[in-house]
Amino acid sequence: MYCRLYLGTEDGLRTAHIDTGGFEVTASSLDGNAVRSLSVAPDDSDDVLVGCGLRGQGLYRTTDGGGSVETLGFDEEWVWGLARHPTEPETIYVGTEPPMVYRSTDGGDSFEALSGVADLPSRQEWSFFFEPFEAGHVHGFDIHPERPDRIVAGVEHGAIIYSADSGETWTETMVGADAHRLAVHPDDPAVVFAANGSGLYRSDDAGEEWTQLSPLAGEYVHSIVFDPDDPERLYVYAADEGPVVYRSEDGGDSWRSCGDDLPEAGAADTLAVHPERPKTLFYAGEIDGESRLFVSHDAGDSWERLGGGLPRTWRLATAADLR
Repeated sequence: MYCRLYLGTEDGLRTAHIDTGGFEVTASSLDGNAVRSLSVAPDDSDDVLVGCGLRGQGLYRTTDGGGSVETLGFDEEWVWGLARHPTEPETIYVGTEPPMVYRSTDGGDSFEALSGVADLPSRQEWSFFFEPFEAGHVHGFDIHPERPDRIVAGVEHGAIIYSADSGETWTETMVGADAHRLAVHPDDPAVVFAANGSGLYRSDDAGEEWTQLSPLAGEYVHSIVFDPDDPERLYVYAADEGPVVYRSEDGGDSWRSCGDDLPEAGAADTLAVHPERPKTLFYAGEIDGESRLFVSHDAGDSWERLGGGLPRTWRLATAADLR
């Protein structure tokens, strides 16, 4: 079961080694910063982009698995969203508050603002609760490797936005949405799922039109995770009373709760799949002000606690362990 977990917490980045005996925190950095976004390089588990915001700010990179970090700027913005281009590893997208999307084509050495975001008709209505910006933020990116020119993202609170030309121009849809995460179907780049404060939505035309999936209507959905071996199986995390993890076996048409006794994680993305064992899932939920790790080895039917307390966790990412 060996793998690595990166945990974006209220008090910095934690790196944990997972084995059959539980977990061990092996590195800690960025103490005092709330980590809002993580992006692990697909070909290097030591290379992670880390975005901080609300408490702290900025974009950082570690190339040694979290032992040390370098700053990539954004020291006056909150970084809520990160995405790597699926076929051009030097291209990185960053979503911020105040709401903007930035692109780097040199691995993070420099960034340009994709200013079409500022021209969207509803832009002045976007908002979030906290000073000094109170302006909404861009996060929840997804990009399909077969159509990397298409980018989808969410604005909390404001809209779902998408681009068909690598970010040069943008279109908005579902204006007024409390948008969290977007996830493109692995087998069909036209099919997109959106986790929203009012439920789970699906688009069959790359984000133009949306249909609410009635089994999860009204749920505060935050995470969307596909099974990499069977994309008709997907999971969501919903931060509401009662069950918090749901599974679909038919591409989202029907859902059943799993792990009914798991604690909530609040407005967080703390559900992830093992990088090599798709029926092994990890989840971090909050108990008495601390986050606790849980693991399932049967696609969510049963869960066991890995033990130990962690700072409140906002983001969870898995990677192969190189030790």
